[in-house]
Amino acid sequence: MGAHWSGTQSARAVARIIGLSWGIGFGAERIGSAALKFPRTATVGLLMLLMIIGASLPQLSFDDDIHRVFLSDSPLSQAQLSYEAEQSPPQTKALIHINSTDAFTADDMTKLRDLSLDLEFVDGVTAVASPFILRWPPSAAAPSGTPLLGVELNSAFVDDLKRFNALATGLPTFLNDALDAMLLSVSINTNETTVVAALSAIKLVLANALDKNFSANITGEDVISAEIVSKLKGDLISLNLWGALIITIAAFALLRNFWMVLLAVVPAIIGTLGVLALSVWLGFPITVISNVVPILLLVLGVANGVHLTQHLKENGKVADAVNTVGPACALTALTTAVAFASITFTGNAQLFEFAVLGAIGTLFSFAVVIVTFAVLGRIIPRSNQPVPQISLIFAQQLVTMGTARPKVIILFCVLVLIFTTYGFTQTKAWFPLYQNLPDDSATIATNDAISTDFGGVFQMIIETHGEWAQTLALVEKLEAVSPEKQMLSEVSFARWLGHPNRQSTSNELKILPKALVNELGNGHNSSRIFVSIPEPMRSEASLALFDQLHDTALGAGANAIFGLPTLMRYEAVRLVERLSRGLTVAALGATFLVALAFRSVRLIPILIIPNVLPLMVTGASLHLWAQGQLSPTAVLALTIAFGIAIDDTVHFLNRYWKANSRNLNPTQAVGVAARSAGQVMVLTTLLLSFGLCVTLFSDFSPVRLFGGMMIVTLWTALLVDLLLLPALLTWGSATNAAQ
Repeated sequence: MGAHWSGTQSARAVARIIGLSWGIGFGAERIGSAALKFPRTATVGLLMLLMIIGASLPQLSFDDDIHRVFLSDSPLSQAQLSYEAEQSPPQTKALIHINSTDAFTADDMTKLRDLSLDLEFVDGVTAVASPFILRWPPSAAAPSGTPLLGVELNSAFVDDLKRFNALATGLPTFLNDALDAMLLSVSINTNETTVVAALSAIKLVLANALDKNFSANITGEDVISAEIVSKLKGDLISLNLWGALIITIAAFALLRNFWMVLLAVVPAIIGTLGVLALSVWLGFPITVISNVVPILLLVLGVANGVHLTQHLKENGKVADAVNTVGPACALTALTTAVAFASITFTGNAQLFEFAVLGAIGTLFSFAVVIVTFAVLGRIIPRSNQPVPQISLIFAQQLVTMGTARPKVIILFCVLVLIFTTYGFTQTKAWFPLYQNLPDDSATIATNDAISTDFGGVFQMIIETHGEWAQTLALVEKLEAVSPEKQMLSEVSFARWLGHPNRQSTSNELKILPKALVNELGNGHNSSRIFVSIPEPMRSEASLALFDQLHDTALGAGANAIFGLPTLMRYEAVRLVERLSRGLTVAALGATFLVALAFRSVRLIPILIIPNVLPLMVTGASLHLWAQGQLSPTAVLALTIAFGIAIDDTVHFLNRYWKANSRNLNPTQAVGVAARSAGQVMVLTTLLLSFGLCVTLFSDFSPVRLFGGMMIVTLWTALLVDLLLLPALLTWGSATNAAQ
């Protein structure tokens, strides 16, 4: 197999027809050659690029729309978007959870009533829902009803609450059973103010109104988004600064020369800054997902820089490094870009932006790296300082094991592939929103407390187009499976008005806020039921509750079910499925691209196992450190990891191909590749790991998961490329020799 791996005449003919005579890098390395030919022009171009980048970076923006994580082109997403478009003016809700060390007294309730009134005067606040808006049902003497909690509060307020609950309306009282927690729902007009500005004003009111016996925490869908954005900015800066520092130190420890480190690292840093600026040029905001793109391309750029620098040290000519190693670097950039591009088919706008930024950024970063290397390589002093030989020894020992017993190694790896593939298929699609919050966030505990006391932070919206009888039956069936007082509907107000079996008339509903009446669907030939529930994938119990409510609603004739909990439950799973298909596209596309670059269809089976095995190992490892949960971030990491894992394969095959073209037999060619590429593969894996390890200290769990999976994949890929790939390349020759 190995003796004839270079390909068939037909493959060569196809390659010539489509213009692939430029080599495995498809001629992309000629950008570096042009920089060597026109150094002054290249230098001026780089300086101008740096100026443009510097002017662009202050314009970086961050995504503050939590729904974009889930929305796609599905009917569910379209229903959500239609509902949001109906809100005029656009509204968001901030939920304030207030705790007391003891049960609320009459004095406490008076202070909290004053607080709720103060909140209504905050700029942009349109309404504050609290226990103090509750009213007794209307009567002849009081057509609009009288306030449940009067002007003068005393200990009798507890009895009043009990009598109100006895009406069995299902309306929330905003107080828990122990009377030591209160929920305030603050409606904010986002046309008049920003969420961040409103939150700042609300926190100031809380600080002035509450004494030490109270604690207050704020949450809500857009509140969570604002918190993520505020932390994301610092995380982005720290990731890239620490990543650049750590990888520079690691490069110095491995290359042992200041000038060589400069040559390997500076081009990558410039490329990374360019990718950040690229997000501005494309108009893409930074998200929790795309936050990892710059640091990822930084370590990839340094890896290419090390390959180029090491070749320069060995041969002493910049042009030789660009022409010999540049094509392989170009091909690795292409395979990584293919991996990113495969994500564009998810139908999710945020992931589309991630994919486009990653794909274009990878190619852009490669161009910047090879041009900067060419410019700096002409003026930086050479160094003959040897790199640590342990990396060469490690590489050669693995290669020797692979070529000594190819059948055993291949069989073992196939068995591992089967076992880990089964493990990977047993993972479950899962999206825990709380893991997207920073680690020091108090919001997670607040959401849990609200779920315990008041049903949940998030609202499932159930819509029916049927008659009143259907709405009534739907509410009754939902109440049978849902906790008490977590549902709001027209039925609740009909019960409050004293006619639970009859739909309220328009005149009867005039005593309610018009915005609330419209939201519940009156006048829209539909009726909406709002159910407050916990985050679906917070736990197995919360997921079971959501599924029971969802199935009950569908069974009772609901026409549509949407809201953030529904998006989290179903769109996240759909994203995982689409990303998994993208992973398949990435694997096939990158494999075909490499085989095409080397003009050998016979390479395809040789490439498949060494590059799929690391993915399956990493995917199966989710059972050990992620409870077997396959989140969109995990599939993204696997997809991008494939594009990177194949990089080592490309560099090894490039050196093998050059040795094979000198009429060396496969075993000899593998030995040459091990000495020339194997050592650098070990070094670059170390550098990539050092650079990516900074993600393990991120405030965001998805970033840590992404970085951790990348590191596991890279090391598995290195072991496979130095053990299994040589076995596959020499298997045929070893069999022939034995015969």
